[in-house]
Amino acid sequence: MALKTPASLLEIRADVTDLRPASLWLEQQATARDIPPDQIFRLDLCLNEALANVIEHGGHEASQAPVHLSLGSAVESDSAHATLMISDAGRAFNPLAAAPKAQPDSLADATTGGLGLGLMTCFADEVVYEHLHDRNCLQFVVRWSTDQ
Repeated sequence: MALKTPASLLEIRADVTDLRPASLWLEQQATARDIPPDQIFRLDLCLNEALANVIEHGGHEASQAPVHLSLGSAVESDSAHATLMISDAGRAFNPLAAAPKAQPDSLADATTGGLGLGLMTCFADEVVYEHLHDRNCLQFVVRWSTDQ
């Protein structure tokens, strides 16, 4: 049986000035839940990439409604996981259905941007997207062993 901890919640704006407070909240809440630092790093990368996408691509709708963050965790006998949910009112966009960005042949051919979606799916053990009640709901799950 898993021991679940109630979710921690935060409401922020889809604004670049709220990125740092969101990261600090995540670190504080995750540390209080005994989530290992390497897992916090993974969640924070996903958080920042997702919020950057909301800010840059969410449109007017995203800037007019709060972004909701939720962090939950559960511990089982030999494993644990943390779940970070990000919900925004921006344009509907399923990052899991987006075509991956083509890799450049050389550094000279590289362009900025477009790597965040790949990073999020690489750093999270599971990524789930739903569009519910006119909101994008993006969930990241990281897992780790509790065996020492």
